[in-house]
Amino acid sequence: MHDAQALVGCWELMSYTLATAEGSTLHPMGLTPRGLLFYGKGGELSVHLMQPGAEPPSPESLPVGVTPDLALSYACYSSYFGRFEVNDARREVTHFVQGASVLSWAGAVFPRTYHLDNHQLTLTAAANAQGYVPTLLWRRTG
Repeated sequence: MHDAQALVGCWELMSYTLATAEGSTLHPMGLTPRGLLFYGKGGELSVHLMQPGAEPPSPESLPVGVTPDLALSYACYSSYFGRFEVNDARREVTHFVQGASVLSWAGAVFPRTYHLDNHQLTLTAAANAQGYVPTLLWRRTG
């Protein structure tokens, strides 16, 4: 079976970490993030990540016209959809973003190395602009 077929289905987020160059670990969406990742048979993908239980900022701290709910959703929720391709030899899945909650991500290409272990999927991206390496651990749900 090709890995593209093995990835198809729905995955629940178990952890989301950022490894720093100094060797410490950050949890950008808290210790108990929530999320779903869907890979479709036709190459479709949808990703949703959130930090449950986050408190909205006080209205006084926000720019005019920005509500606490809007500020909270931007800070604690992220999603995108598009298409994916798998390179079995390189153990890489590439996400081709068509639309996203962060508007600048539309048109972006997100390569991820992957590791499949029974019903768990680990996706790791290259270091971001701050030098942090993101790793997301998913568990198959369907």
